[in-house]
Amino acid sequence: MKKSALLTLLCASVLVNFPASAATQETAVVTPALPVNPAAAQNKPGAAVNLPDEKAMENLLRSIAAWRVYEPIAQEMLTPYALKPVSKESLKRLANFQFSETTQANFKEMFGNPDPLHVNVNLNEAGGQDLHFLLQALDYTDPQSNNRSRWDTLSGTVSYSKDLKHFTSVSDWPYFSQSFGTDMTLEMKQIRIVQAASYNLHHLALGTANIDIPEIKFDAGNDNKRVLVKNFRTSSEITQQGKMLNLTLGMNASEVQTAGRTTGPAHMEFRFLNLNESAFAEFMKEAIQLNKSEPSMEKRLAASNKLMKGKFLPMLTPTSRFEVSDMSVVYQSMKASLNGAVWFENARQSDMGDLKILKQKFASHFELSMPKALALKITRFIGAIQSDKNAEQQANAGLQGLIAGGMIKEEQDQLSVTFDFMNGVVKVNGHDMNRAAKK
Repeated sequence: MKKSALLTLLCASVLVNFPASAATQETAVVTPALPVNPAAAQNKPGAAVNLPDEKAMENLLRSIAAWRVYEPIAQEMLTPYALKPVSKESLKRLANFQFSETTQANFKEMFGNPDPLHVNVNLNEAGGQDLHFLLQALDYTDPQSNNRSRWDTLSGTVSYSKDLKHFTSVSDWPYFSQSFGTDMTLEMKQIRIVQAASYNLHHLALGTANIDIPEIKFDAGNDNKRVLVKNFRTSSEITQQGKMLNLTLGMNASEVQTAGRTTGPAHMEFRFLNLNESAFAEFMKEAIQLNKSEPSMEKRLAASNKLMKGKFLPMLTPTSRFEVSDMSVVYQSMKASLNGAVWFENARQSDMGDLKILKQKFASHFELSMPKALALKITRFIGAIQSDKNAEQQANAGLQGLIAGGMIKEEQDQLSVTFDFMNGVVKVNGHDMNRAAKK
């Protein structure tokens, strides 16, 4: 499994952890969806997109109000309580928390007052504790970047059991909008976050989390750069079996409109199976400490890379497995789908600390299928976006050549491809590509 898979896993785990900090978790979840490179909106089709480096990214985030709110809440208010037992005293401290003078000045500039986040705790009917939170509405334009942030009041309640080992959480954010100058705007409506989890011995929150957003709009100035997503949902579930963690991450949308085309429904589901629970908890603990100790994003990214290199392998076990349970999209009633898995073949516990051995035991299997009519539409689309007038013809010829050569299987107007990798051998639809390359 690669680092990208680990990053996906960590993002998903955040959805059902930091429960005592649910007062601000919603901001953290939504913020990563913001565009990271406003200049890219000016790129023409086929032009290279220059992504910002760490410093440029940090400067961009600091011009976004959501980040300027989230960062101090996460670092000052929540990090001291992460992966620690929830107590009445810790909840009371959250309710009475005072931000630093610098943060209060920052909040006053944006909200007009130094204390826009309100938290209170009271006894619930089950004998547990209810933590209520409210983040004030905002309409703020950064004077240097001209980036405008607007949102309605964010509010929610975290309800804890009497023993404080279980919780449910419901949060609502009716409206969120982020504009980047006059070039791009991201808009989300009726955001709802629902969680239900219990703490294990390492204080990881095991359970489920769902984020529902009925409408997401992204507008970069013209019809070809407008995207509308309907009924978007992201979900995660973390379960524990003995000493192993299993994590599932899903994303769904009923409809996606872009460049005059409508697709949907679209669905993705990934699963990380049989991870070492204690090693994962240790990784999360160090990641939280890193976030607290490193002041700049540039240094945090560098330290995060180092942490992943040192703590990634201990989380894997001989039976660890990454699965793409389903990745599918429907276009004009035609469905394309991908599924598969990555695992270690015949691995032993003694192999897990040796990257060289694990590379030798790395194995995968993936299957891709779609109607031939959809594949032909894709070749037409390729022809439409390429300046070469022969692009569509060449793409069609390439498709037919792959079918004739057995690299793509055609059966009753349905195309399919299987990809296998094991013991260093790559096979496509059963054809040994290593052997073919030697001919």
